[in-house]
Formats: sequence, C-alpha cells, structure tokens
Amino acid sequence: MKAWVNGDVIDEAEARVSVFDHGITVGDGVFETAKVVDGVPFALSRHLARLGDSARGLGLPAPASDDVRRAVEETFRANTASLDRSLRLRITLTGGVGPLGSD
Repeated sequence: MKAWVNGDVIDEAEARVSVFDHGITVGDGVFETAKVVDGVPFALSRHLARLGDSARGLGLPAPASDDVRRAVEETFRANTASLDRSLRLRITLTGGVGPLGSD
C-alpha cells in the first residue's frame, strides 16, 4: 500500500511522522475519513470542506481542497490494485513539527 505523506506518495513502510509533530505532542490536528467504493471516495467535496473548517477552527492553515483532491487522486493511482474493494480514506492534517509545548 502507498500513502501520501508531506507531498509525496511513498511505501507504507517508509511513512513516518516526527515525534515532534504537534499532532503527536499536543494533539494539534484534524482528520476526515471517507468511504471509498470502486475507487471513488463518497462525498469527498463535503469531507474536504469540513476538513478546512475544522483546521481553521483550530487556527491551522486550511489546505486547498484542489491540492488535497489531487493528492487523493495520485495516491489512488499508486494503489490501483487495492481499489477494487471497499476501503476507507483517511486524510490527516496536523500542526506539523514545532517546539515542544502548546504555544
């Protein structure tokens, strides 16, 4: 399986999140999960809108929906063998690597 991490499609064995990522250290992050059937994520536009709203609510920069949609499409292309079954798509946005603490 391949995953999109920090702008690149990589093998799941290479996927890493820094222990200093604010999503880990202070829980600073948001996520959306969408059902995928036959390679199509259900209600993706609504999920992306909600992701942006949630990010802004936490004071995080909201990703551009078109950029996230392209990332989803590229990741799906890299995982074509897995797309013939029902799946879940998880999109996670964190505050990124930052100093320890909650400032």
